Amino acid sequence: MISKSFSPIEDSPRTLAAQVQDRIRDAILKQTLKPGARIDQNKLAEQLKVSMAPLREALKDLEAEGLVTIYPRRGAFVTEMSADDLDKLYFARAMIEGETIYHAVPLLTDDDLKRLGKYVAGMRQATVEEDLSTYIGLNRQFHLDIYNPLDNPHILQVIQNLWKRSELYRYHLMAATHDTERVHREHEAILEACYQRDHTAARELAILHIRHTQEELHVYLRERESIPLE
Repeated sequence: MISKSFSPIEDSPRTLAAQVQDRIRDAILKQTLKPGARIDQNKLAEQLKVSMAPLREALKDLEAEGLVTIYPRRGAFVTEMSADDLDKLYFARAMIEGETIYHAVPLLTDDDLKRLGKYVAGMRQATVEEDLSTYIGLNRQFHLDIYNPLDNPHILQVIQNLWKRSELYRYHLMAATHDTERVHREHEAILEACYQRDHTAARELAILHIRHTQEELHVYLRERESIPLE
């Protein structure tokens, strides 16, 4: 169901489907569309003032991101979060990102390190200002920019896809109460390992960072399941 109204899509140089995709993604991450909810495509198309074609294209792309699940003859639903999916997703992230950072750190330039330092400072400031969207954007950029010097588009595409699929979990956790100071300290430790060009330490710290987030998400999911339905 659509719990809140969507405003119509405005003129933009971006494709209509991409704009629709952004609107639905935002609604899912902010829980306007809640996990497990059926997406009323006719009502949504009417609210956004678009035809069904760009809406269906957007939903297929969101399914690829792991935010939407489409069932034949049943329709599209917001993806449910589960401990099993979480563990498989974060196992893949720890394995792939751990090896990637190990090989990328020796290739970082001084300019790369300055930029990474700005991201870390920006995340602390975003936390102070309670600016969740800015924090999440900087967090993603910090990690991906460490991997970029490897210049391997195949690995980067895999990592980006894993990040997209974990966005639902990450956003829910960031919106809830959790140990933000722990996250900042771990980012600073990874950055210091990058400064030292210590690729072994960077790998260990990156894997630990991913696993700590996974553990926090397990706690969040257990607490969420214990809350009675309204």
